[in-house]
Amino acid sequence: MKHLKKVVVVALVMSVLLPLGAQKSEAASKYVDLEIQWADGRINHVETLHKDGVTYGSFFSLGIKAGLEWEMEDDNTAVLKNSEKHIVVHMGSSIAEVDGQKVDMGSKPVRYISHLYVPIKFLASAFDGEVAHQDPKTNKVTVTGVSNYTDTFYGSNMGYIYVIHVAKGDLEITNASTGQKSLIPLGIKDMNVNTHDLKINFKRSAQNLLIVIIEHTNRKTEDYDLYTLVFKNKGLVRKSIAHGITGQYEILNEDSNIQLIDDNSIRIIEDGSGKVLEVLPR
Repeated sequence: MKHLKKVVVVALVMSVLLPLGAQKSEAASKYVDLEIQWADGRINHVETLHKDGVTYGSFFSLGIKAGLEWEMEDDNTAVLKNSEKHIVVHMGSSIAEVDGQKVDMGSKPVRYISHLYVPIKFLASAFDGEVAHQDPKTNKVTVTGVSNYTDTFYGSNMGYIYVIHVAKGDLEITNASTGQKSLIPLGIKDMNVNTHDLKINFKRSAQNLLIVIIEHTNRKTEDYDLYTLVFKNKGLVRKSIAHGITGQYEILNEDSNIQLIDDNSIRIIEDGSGKVLEVLPR
């Protein structure tokens, strides 16, 4: 669901013709290489615009890579936002707003071949990074320390949408047909998307129990916290939380029983019934 959402948004950004025709630049422009070194370890190389001595970055494209949503509030106001960050730029003005504070970008936004561009120095700073190097011969720009502001993680299975909001760390489940929601407390701590990964995966047992597996991984140490939920007939029957796991952990046994690990023990769960068959020390 998360990846599908991003694909759809990127496709819209690439295809939409923004209603900013009056601001279209006719001045000599060229594309140069932009290297973005993210605080979460990613490195992107993209073509970016160099015009009249100023290097610009694509406002919406880079915002999406930073985990932000985009919108046009009106014909002249473009916004990147989520619960963590809010950036507003206005066509015809060099004054932008970042998290409620006015910032002089140094140059006005530029619309060029259906993209909206703003000065890369401003955009890097708005994303907590900086322009570290610019080659005077090629104009290649290197930006470092750019933050990821992803605030929501998604998964979907059999007509249900599973969402974890970074600010809360709990699991919200929505019936896609009825819109009915339920909340399962997880209390995931330290959800810093620049240092940790979060994955939501699904497995089905032989007797059709649904197992929701959530891994919250520290990229530096590679250990992870494991949150395992077992559902029978769409109702939660078992939950376990284990911190600091290293290496691969198998949840489904060869005999189809389920292993639920927590900080102190391993429970062997009977497939089909969800009953606890045995409790082993961890």
